[in-house]
Amino acid sequence: MKFIYFLIGIIFLQSCDKKNLTKKEILEIIHSHEDYKNQDLKTDFSYGDDFIDTLKIFRETIKKENFKSIYEADFNNDGKMDYLVNLSYPKTEDNEVVKIFISEDNFSTVILLSNDKEYQLLNPGKSGVYDIINAKIINYKSKNLIKLLSFKKHIKERNDILKFDTLMVKNNQLTEFTKLKKSHTIEKITFTQNGGFAPGKIYQIALKKDSVILNSNSYKNLTGKYIGENNSDFEKIKKYLNEISFTNLKDNYSISCSDCSSVETEVIFDNGKIKKVYDYGEKGTLSLLEFYKKIDTLIIQQKWKKN
Repeated sequence: MKFIYFLIGIIFLQSCDKKNLTKKEILEIIHSHEDYKNQDLKTDFSYGDDFIDTLKIFRETIKKENFKSIYEADFNNDGKMDYLVNLSYPKTEDNEVVKIFISEDNFSTVILLSNDKEYQLLNPGKSGVYDIINAKIINYKSKNLIKLLSFKKHIKERNDILKFDTLMVKNNQLTEFTKLKKSHTIEKITFTQNGGFAPGKIYQIALKKDSVILNSNSYKNLTGKYIGENNSDFEKIKKYLNEISFTNLKDNYSISCSDCSSVETEVIFDNGKIKKVYDYGEKGTLSLLEFYKKIDTLIIQQKWKKN
C-alpha cells in the first residue's frame, strides 16, 4: 500500500507544472504517512475546547487572521507549487476532538514540499517545539514565510496564552526566520549536556579552531577526557550559528517539566563577547534542535584519543 502511495506522489509531482493539486490529492499524499493517516483538512479554526474558544483574545485572533485549510506557495524556488495545510484531529461520535498525546510531535499543520521525486512532508510541530493551533503563509520582501499561531509554554493569565512565530524553508528544512545580519567571528563554542531524572548523556565539549576537547561523565562508551583528531567541524558549526543569528536567541528556554534534561551553549565571539543559551527540556527552537543534532553527530563521528 505504501508503495502505491509513493507512486501516486511521483505522478502528482510530475504533473504539478501543469496543474495544482486538488484537495483530494493533497490528502492522499498526507495520509500516505503514518503520523497523518487520521488527519483531515481543517475547516473549523477554533480550538475545540470550550474554555479556550470562549476567550475573547482567542476569538478575535482567529477572526483577524482568517485562516484557511490550504495555502499555496513555492517555498524552495524550484518553480513547483508547495502547500501549507492546516489539519484537524479526528472526532468522536459526540463531535469531541480526540488528540493523540503518545507522540511529542504536534500534527496540526504540515508542509508538502516538492522535490525531484515526490513530495516531502515537513512538520512545523516536530518535537513539540511549537504547540501549534493554526498556520498561514505570509510574504516578506518577496519571500514566502510560515506564520504560526501557538500556545505559550508558560501561561500566566487567561488573556496571555497565545504567541506568533515565523518559520522559513531553508535547504529544504524548516527553521526560524532570521533577517541576515553581521556575521560574527566565533572564537570558541562550549556545549554542556546535563542529564535529567534518567540521565543518558552528561558531557561537555569545547570547540576551537585548533582543538576539540570532550569531558564526558556519561555518553555511550566514553568516560573521561578526550582530544579530537579532526578540527574541521568547528568551521561548519561556526557557520551554522551565524546562519541562525545566535546572538538573537533568547538566553533561556524552558518547558513545564520536572527533572528534564537540559543543554547550555556558550559562544565566545568578537574578541571576548559571550552569548549563553540555556535550554531546559531541549525544545527551545527548531534551529537549536538542529544545532544539538550537529553536536551529537560530531561526537559520534569524531576520532577520540583519551587524554
